[in-house]
Amino acid sequence: MSDTAASRNRWIINSKVDLSCFSLGWALIFFVPLALPALEENARFVAETFFIAHRYFTFPLVYLDRAEFGRRKLTYLITPTICIVGVWLCYFFRVHEPEMFIFWSFFNYFHFVKQKYGLLRIYSSKTGWGSKRLDELVVYGWGLAGVLHVLAFQGGVEGRLMFYLSSHPAWIYGMLLVVGAYWTIEELWGWTGVTKKPMIVATGIGFILVGGIVGTLAIDPIMGPTMVTATYTALIILTLVWLVHEFRSPHGANWPKILFTVGVAVMYGYGPVASTTAFLVATSFSHAFEYFAICGLSLQNKARSHAQDTPFLSLPARHIVLYTILVVLGMTVFHKGMDALSPYLFYVFIYSTSFMHFVYDGMIWRLRRPRVAAEVGA
Repeated sequence: MSDTAASRNRWIINSKVDLSCFSLGWALIFFVPLALPALEENARFVAETFFIAHRYFTFPLVYLDRAEFGRRKLTYLITPTICIVGVWLCYFFRVHEPEMFIFWSFFNYFHFVKQKYGLLRIYSSKTGWGSKRLDELVVYGWGLAGVLHVLAFQGGVEGRLMFYLSSHPAWIYGMLLVVGAYWTIEELWGWTGVTKKPMIVATGIGFILVGGIVGTLAIDPIMGPTMVTATYTALIILTLVWLVHEFRSPHGANWPKILFTVGVAVMYGYGPVASTTAFLVATSFSHAFEYFAICGLSLQNKARSHAQDTPFLSLPARHIVLYTILVVLGMTVFHKGMDALSPYLFYVFIYSTSFMHFVYDGMIWRLRRPRVAAEVGA
């Protein structure tokens, strides 16, 4: 790598945006429920408002980008119908059951952690240094640690989601199967030849089997705390190994990347220890603001480099902060109105658009595509 490339800006956007939206901003709302318990519901409302609104930034990137829409036109046309009908059928047949919420919650959590991993890979690309597998292990490992801690210490609290999971461990195995299959398919789909395909499949299967054992131990009243301690110890060692690798870079330590990773470790490691509520508020808020920032960057680069494909995105790109505020306010009012009109319709809409967001995110944010990488500064 040339000296010019090595010395280029290591922030994804700039220091102010990166620190506030990616690395440290989540801590402000995280400490509100801890320092001021009376404001806990206010913090939850703010986090939920931004979290629910963030998904609507995905749809313009699909339907108002001619090149992207043309790339998978059939998928983008039929996915809304499939999601809406699927959610409606689930509600129609099991309207009083918690399965929809459990599946949605777990997939959201995986979605949160996966976005963290994607941002870390963008930081790695800034200097061309970083181990993909180490980045993966550190981010997903701390994400797993957060789940294990909540399973181990909240499983006995009646009324909590983890209480239901502890009573129905098949859900743990089911979600591990979904995540393991998703990871394996994605790795095979984007196969670069670095890792042999049988090894990828074996890793996916190993994750499901080992994860099932770990999950079972985590909900055991005796073994749960021990499993959490062992996991935290292993991850602290792994994070130190990752840090040593970062300091070995010939271009010097990438401090924006290190700050971001420290934020991930603190959020998922310390967060559930301090307060489950504060942890959930912080992860939701953090995910939304990361998404606002990265979508804003992508919008601006699309308008600059591919204006002919995105004629309707040029105005939002020039006023991205105002656009963000208007979307959040507009969708909040829309949701309130729909909920008042029909709670049933509201939940069908919320869940179906959320699943659409999951599907589309997996399609439009692939850094191995040169155009996508350029749009996010990778």
